[in-house]
Amino acid sequence: LDNSYERRVLLTFLGFLSCIVVLEIVALESFYFVAPSNDISSLAVTNEMYKMAEMGSNRNIDPAINLQDQENNHAAKDEVNIISLDDPSASSRKDDAKTNGTSIRPLEQILKSAGVTLTDDEKKQLPSVEGVERLYGNKPIILGLEQCEIFQRKVPVGEEFISPAGMFNTGTNLLEQMLRKNCFLPEHEAKYGKLPKDKGVKYQVPWGKHSPVSWKYEHTAPGFEGLDADYFLAALVVKDPFTWMDSMCRHKYAANWNHFNNHCPNLVTINDMEKKRNNGEDVISLKVHYRDTQITQHTSMAHLWNDYYGDWMGTDFPKLVVRFEDLLFHAEEVVTKVCECGRGEMHKGPFRYEISSAKRGKAHEGANGLLTSIVKYATESNRLKSFTEQDLDYARKNINAELMKLFHYSEATF
Repeated sequence: LDNSYERRVLLTFLGFLSCIVVLEIVALESFYFVAPSNDISSLAVTNEMYKMAEMGSNRNIDPAINLQDQENNHAAKDEVNIISLDDPSASSRKDDAKTNGTSIRPLEQILKSAGVTLTDDEKKQLPSVEGVERLYGNKPIILGLEQCEIFQRKVPVGEEFISPAGMFNTGTNLLEQMLRKNCFLPEHEAKYGKLPKDKGVKYQVPWGKHSPVSWKYEHTAPGFEGLDADYFLAALVVKDPFTWMDSMCRHKYAANWNHFNNHCPNLVTINDMEKKRNNGEDVISLKVHYRDTQITQHTSMAHLWNDYYGDWMGTDFPKLVVRFEDLLFHAEEVVTKVCECGRGEMHKGPFRYEISSAKRGKAHEGANGLLTSIVKYATESNRLKSFTEQDLDYARKNINAELMKLFHYSEATF
C-alpha cells in the first residue's frame, strides 16, 4: 500500500461502501416509519411484537393483524394512530396529552351531555381530568381497526352483525345498550326488518359473550342456531385488571374461589387460617363453571384475566378490542368506530348515553350507573384500595405485562 495510486483506489472503494450503507439505512427508516395522526389510537401488531407478547399459561399469540396487506391497511392508517408496545407509563401519557393538544372532556360536561344534572355536592366529588389521563391516557384505545375492511369484504352485505364479548364485569352490557341506542345496520335491516329480534346489533356473539373464544366453532348459544359466527363483528371489552378483580368480588358470576371475610380481591393467603382453608396452598386458584361439563381452571383470579384475553389476542379473525374505561370517557368516539366497522351507521342527532346501570336482573343488583362509574373509575385512589400488599405484589408479578402494555394500562403501585 506504499503506492499512492493504490491508496487512492482503496479510499475511493471504502467511500463508495460507506455511501451504500447510509443509503440502505435511510431506505429502511423510510419503509418502516408510520407518521401518527391525532385521531383515535389503534394498534397494528406485528409478528415480532407478538413474539414479545407471550401470554400467561405459556400461550403464544399469533398475529391478529396482517401488516402485509397494504390495501386493507391504507384507510385505517389515514384514520388512526398505529401504536408500538412501548411502555405506556402514566407520565408518558400525560406528556402526550400536553403535546398533541387533545384531552378528555371535563367530566361534568360528559355527564351534562348524557342528561345528568349534578348537585353541588356531586360536582365536588368529580375527579380531575388529569387524574383520568394518568390512569388511561387522553384518548381511547381501539385495537383491530385495520381489520374492518377485511370483515366487510368477507361478510355478504346484509348478513353482518355486531356483538359485544368479554369477561364478566367488563362492560359488555354497557356497550350493547349504547350500540342499540345509537347504531343501526341499514343493509341488514333492509334485508331482515327493523324489529329488535331482526336487527344486526345482538347482545352477544353466537358462542356466548363471556365464553372462551375457543368455543367460537364448538358451541352455539340458544337463539343463535343457524347463524354464521364469522358474520359477527365481535367487539371485545377489556377492563383494567385491578379494578376488574374488585368488581369480581361484588359479582362473581360463574367464577368460584375460596373467599375470606374482608379479604377480596384475594390472590394469595395472608394468614395461617386462610392457608389452612386453602388446603395449605399460598395461591388461591379459581374455576369458572360456564356449564356443568364445561369448567375452566386458573392459577388465580389474575391468571383468569391473562388466560381469557391472551386467548382472544391469539385469534386471527376480524375483531375490535375496546376498553371499558373508554366507554365512560370517550363513549361517542368508541361506539361510532365499532358501528362503522360493522357496516353500520350512527343515528342522526345527539349521542344517546346509558346513564343507569346497563346491567339488568337480580344477579346485577348494586351495579353502577354512569355518574357512580365515572367517580369510581376516574379516582386514582380507588384503583388499588381493596388490595393487600401481598395480593398487589402477587398481581404485579403475575398479570401479563405485555397485555397491560397492549391495552395501555399503567403499572400498579401503592
